[in-house]
Amino acid sequence: MARALQIGGTFGAGSERSLGWQGAEGIMVGLVVVGLGDVGSSILAGIEAARAHLVHPWGSLIDAGGAGRRPEHGGSQPMRLAAPFANLSDLALGAFELKEDDAYRAALRAGHLSRSLVDELRPQLRHIRAMSGARQAPTRRHLADALAEDLRGFAEHNGCARGVVVCTVPGLREVSGKPLFSPSGLWDALEASGPEVSPALVYAAAAARAGYGFVAAAPDATLEAPAVAELFSKSGAPFAGVGLLSPDAALREALQQVMDSEAFGLVGATSMTTRAEERGARLWGGPDRTEEMGLGAAWGGGAFEISVQLRGQIALHHAARAVDAALLCELAQRAGRSGAQTWMSALFATSPAVASPQDAPAATLRARRERLRAELPVLGAAALASSQAA
Repeated sequence: MARALQIGGTFGAGSERSLGWQGAEGIMVGLVVVGLGDVGSSILAGIEAARAHLVHPWGSLIDAGGAGRRPEHGGSQPMRLAAPFANLSDLALGAFELKEDDAYRAALRAGHLSRSLVDELRPQLRHIRAMSGARQAPTRRHLADALAEDLRGFAEHNGCARGVVVCTVPGLREVSGKPLFSPSGLWDALEASGPEVSPALVYAAAAARAGYGFVAAAPDATLEAPAVAELFSKSGAPFAGVGLLSPDAALREALQQVMDSEAFGLVGATSMTTRAEERGARLWGGPDRTEEMGLGAAWGGGAFEISVQLRGQIALHHAARAVDAALLCELAQRAGRSGAQTWMSALFATSPAVASPQDAPAATLRARRERLRAELPVLGAAALASSQAA
């Protein structure tokens, strides 16, 4: 039997109450994961483990922060202390998959979490049975309509006021031909069911139809079309971003900061990654090892070399970030936001297409993180005002 980790600090349900945040408590929120692969199964099993207090939610910017350290010592506080996020205990969990499956079998198949922990969570995970994501439909537009009806039914059955779809299915690396400029063009493409219509685009259209927010956890060039962000703007739901950022970006920036702080002139840098798919893995999960290396010019013409390496199941990093993105997306919807959420660019490799150049993300990850954190009090105030008005 897995044992609960005894770690100082609060997390998960109720941790925002100490600062007087109210408004999210007791309101059910649907979280529907598309794809029960490495990332999708880790999202669901991780949420169940955290809200059962069996593990601490390390890796989550919202619930764990920076290793629990005080800000003056280099750590960062959990974002949950800055805004009224939905509680993990108030998430109704669901999934879409091409075949009959459940979260327990998927977690065992992925093998990223300990068997004893997954077995202890078996009742909860077996309860999360995947809705069919594949069915007979004359066009992908009809399929999107059918999936949207499933999402509405899921929300009604679980008493959810709002919902977020997290898509973990990777799509096209690039789109040939002209992009889809308008929502009407997007629906025409779904009607035509051409090769440029990826599965993720169908699920995005279904989420918009159902009024759900949408997080594209996996990379997909199709979702970068301006029409997608506009579609969510018209539906009144938020669209977070495309392709969760892997930790190599943070390592690369940290390497640069170390070089700068020691007055070394950076004369060369390289990235070394070992990706799961290169070893024939069956599911998307990102690199299992990433190493950032840099060469800095030193005194008298000498040189220093520095490298930072991260090993482990990167699918678990993506799972934690996906939960963060989903909770941020739900908070944005409660605050009345819709369309592309460019302030969330710190979590994504690619931001949604934006109409205005000033909405483009900042160059550094640190600046993007600062922008995200600065947005939280504004969102929190708007969400509370909305709940009080209702």
